[in-house]
Amino acid sequence: MIMNEWTCTNRTGVTLMTTLLQWLKQLPSRIMIVILPFFLMMMVEYLDRGSYEELHKWVMNHPLSMVLAYFVVGTLYLFLIAVTGKSRLSFWLLCAVLLPLGTISGSKLKAIGAPYYPWDLYFNNQIVAYVPFLKGYLNLKILGVVALFLVVLALLFHLVLRRQRIRFTWIERGIYAVVAIVMATSLYMDKPIPFMNLYGIYTVPWDQTITYDENGYLYSSVQMLGFLNVAKPEGYSKKAIADILAKIPEKPAAGDKKPNIIVMLGESFWDPTLMKNVTFSRDPIPNLHQLQKTYTSGWMMSPQFGGSTANVEFEVLSGNSMRFFGKSPDKILPYIQYMNHGVDSLASIMTRQGYTATSINPFFSYFFDSRKVYMDFGFSRFISSEYFPNDFEGPNYADRAVVKKIIEETEKSAGPDFIFANTMENHHPYKPGKFSKNTIEVTGDISSESKGILETYAQGISGTDKALQSLVDYYSKKSEPTILLFFGDHFPFFEDDYKVYRDAKYVLQGDPDLYTKTHYTPFLIWNNFLPADQEQLNLKMSPSFLGPKLLHMAGVKGSYYTDYLYDLSQKIPVIPPNDMWEKYNIKASDLSEYMKLQYDNLFGGRYGYEAKGFKDTIVQPGYVLGYGDPVITKLTRSGNKLQVLGKPFYSSCNVYIDGMLFKSNFDGEDTLYVDLADKENPILDNDKPHQVEVRVYDDKKMKIGQSPLYPLPQS
Repeated sequence: MIMNEWTCTNRTGVTLMTTLLQWLKQLPSRIMIVILPFFLMMMVEYLDRGSYEELHKWVMNHPLSMVLAYFVVGTLYLFLIAVTGKSRLSFWLLCAVLLPLGTISGSKLKAIGAPYYPWDLYFNNQIVAYVPFLKGYLNLKILGVVALFLVVLALLFHLVLRRQRIRFTWIERGIYAVVAIVMATSLYMDKPIPFMNLYGIYTVPWDQTITYDENGYLYSSVQMLGFLNVAKPEGYSKKAIADILAKIPEKPAAGDKKPNIIVMLGESFWDPTLMKNVTFSRDPIPNLHQLQKTYTSGWMMSPQFGGSTANVEFEVLSGNSMRFFGKSPDKILPYIQYMNHGVDSLASIMTRQGYTATSINPFFSYFFDSRKVYMDFGFSRFISSEYFPNDFEGPNYADRAVVKKIIEETEKSAGPDFIFANTMENHHPYKPGKFSKNTIEVTGDISSESKGILETYAQGISGTDKALQSLVDYYSKKSEPTILLFFGDHFPFFEDDYKVYRDAKYVLQGDPDLYTKTHYTPFLIWNNFLPADQEQLNLKMSPSFLGPKLLHMAGVKGSYYTDYLYDLSQKIPVIPPNDMWEKYNIKASDLSEYMKLQYDNLFGGRYGYEAKGFKDTIVQPGYVLGYGDPVITKLTRSGNKLQVLGKPFYSSCNVYIDGMLFKSNFDGEDTLYVDLADKENPILDNDKPHQVEVRVYDDKKMKIGQSPLYPLPQS
């Protein structure tokens, strides 16, 4: 008995020793399991950035992000080994997935300034659409690096690992699976290991390109996976959409008039005179107050507070509601996450009726992915800050500059116009000294810090109020019918924890009305052709209902969606956050059809678009950023002084000669002045032909315009 036990124990020991020796013998191969994901991670990040220089800069500036990107690849590798039991097969599978994704992302980033997001693949799986991007991206250098990477891998597997095939036991595979699950959960949910907190990693919601640039393509993509969790409404189907469409009575145009339709968003515009414990030396918004007495006006319950203007734009332009994006809609920016195909909007509705649809925004064209979003909304033109004159109030473009652009656009087109314009003069922050001079004084029982913030804010909205009146004055004198919707997008951010609002006793500790006090912004619908008895005062509405209301008043034919929303708004004018529905006597069943139609538009089969015949015609083939590419019309040279004449030119234009940047000055109209003896570039050889071009770059050094080449005359 004792002998048998000893023999059994001895055999077990021998087995364990044999297994250990086998494991140690395969140690070099197992080390490769740790090393290989690092090289694959670097290769994917290189492809996303498109150059070694950009990769090196990322590694040097964000080493912790590099570690997290390595963890992503390592986790996927361990999981595949656990599933297949084969290290080489698992690695080649990983290469087959990650290398194309990195390449597509790099090509998209180069072409339109945005990486390849997870929702691009999940919601709009059209890889073929990126073929033109890939053609402009895959040069010999990148192809050579990829080929070298694959050849080295093949040689490594053949020469080094061929004799040391790893045999993974079920226990080892189980351990790898557990490690992979824990790591994947931590990378995605930041628990049980809080990587983001430990490493100080953060995301930039309003500009995901910054998130990707800093955190890396791989880890950022994992962070963004949560936005793919969009619940399908119960009962959604093609038949369900058809049934809803059948119940929507079509509303024809009210007449032959096609008025200009102008929508102007006032950045952080609110009425601070509602704060009764402070006094303003003069009314900061007298024009709006006067117009509110006569024209349709009221209060819009914004889905945002202090920021995320794009979400309010999204509601007003598309009629879709932020209230239907789950439990945390405040973390979602549909412009970035969900706008990856044509989405019917006021712009496309108007375009189908012969309007010219123009978006005007005095900020960078890449912000909130705007240049792509406005294209997907069906605009024909997007005029961003790169195409604005140097007309500032404080650090931002003056609201009067926006008014000037609106008027220019309506004057240049022969037919009716739809204009959607943002303002920026009143953008946060509101510290004293923002404007060269404050003309409004605030008094009351309030701290000096809050007083200064309120005075700066009042000065900012005063500029917006004057801009509004300028539009009213201009179109009042025009015989062309015009209707104007003006609204504030959200309340201003007055420091953390509602500091100024509390200081002015506008909101109190534990205030039960906190939400409504900080989310109702003013709106006004002015016109120069409707009878006075059609105006309505002191309305309360959700932003998604403003567009249908505007179309109804304009007497212009809408879409099945705006017709549905207009009728719904007569019953439920305001849709608050979900946890307030009961207070507003709203049941989920009251909004079930709305939810289905919205899901259909954004994530479903777009059966409504298909049934009405405009599914594939929303995006305008002639969509233009700014005014199109600049064109050089004449070059005048005198020695080392060069005058470049052309159109359209802006302050964002740069002169390049033989691909080299030369400093230039813009005269504000049609001429760029260049010093050919620029110290940063060698003096040009007059005996050789040289080519001149004008390029337009955005703030991220992304080329958004380029002229044809023009020969440089000899001196």
